[in-house]
Amino acid sequence: MEKPTFQQKLKSLGLFLWNGETKEFLGRGGRSWVEIGIFYLVFYSCLAGFFIATIAVFYETIDADQPKLQGDSSLLKGNPGLGYQPMPDIQTTLIYSENNVNDSKEYVKSINKVLAEYRQTDLNNVDCSGIDKPRLDEQVACRFNYSALTEQCNEKNGYGMLEGKPCILLKLNKIYGWVPAVWKEEEVNAVARVPGNVKSAYTPDRIWVDCHGENAPDNDNLGAAEDISYFPEQGFPLAFYPYKNQKDYRSPLVFVKFNTVVHHVGIMVECVALAKNINVDRTEKEGSVHFELLVES
Repeated sequence: MEKPTFQQKLKSLGLFLWNGETKEFLGRGGRSWVEIGIFYLVFYSCLAGFFIATIAVFYETIDADQPKLQGDSSLLKGNPGLGYQPMPDIQTTLIYSENNVNDSKEYVKSINKVLAEYRQTDLNNVDCSGIDKPRLDEQVACRFNYSALTEQCNEKNGYGMLEGKPCILLKLNKIYGWVPAVWKEEEVNAVARVPGNVKSAYTPDRIWVDCHGENAPDNDNLGAAEDISYFPEQGFPLAFYPYKNQKDYRSPLVFVKFNTVVHHVGIMVECVALAKNINVDRTEKEGSVHFELLVES
């Protein structure tokens, strides 16, 4: 059997596109096109109607002011995680501090991005200083003390990088309706996971945080606990909880400044949040953060 020539192929294609004798377009007559057009119109109309109906039912189950899943049913299981900055590169947990404006630029940019919304002065919130417990029924958010946060850790000194005393910004994840449970002063001494430096200064008005080396050599290179500074204070005030989607709510932040870090040595650091209902699990990254610190000068 002979292969069709190129001219014959073109002729067959032309007949497929339009056959003048049978009045067919793309192999179908007018009646056939009308029938298949009506079929797909009805099919896709029903499909669109079903999709719109499911979306409408879904939105009926959603509250604009609070999440549907809360507490143990939420993604975080009612156990807030701890986050940190700077983290300009999500592929590494190494914080490399060098006394150089250009080298610290990305770290400064990373922290500035978080702090941008805290610099606003027209927020609808109130002064909560002096309140040492959760504000369970309040609808107005607390005002965060930005000036105290940036007293020694600020853009001017490269957030401590230019001084060889790096500042790490800590933030507790927001969980709707979560109320922190803290230890009373008379019971905290019996809690094994609370370090001695926290026990000696403990007051039940905040979720305390503590940063330390992961191993004994790391602690030696990091310096004594009293040489690590926290701003505005060593923890997250209880007055900022619970979070209930209040207007202009800003999560409390803590700057940790490492004042006596041994230079030219990589140090593994862990920061933990301390409260009765915060489970700390390194493997699951719950209630704590890990990073490496390397200070050059």
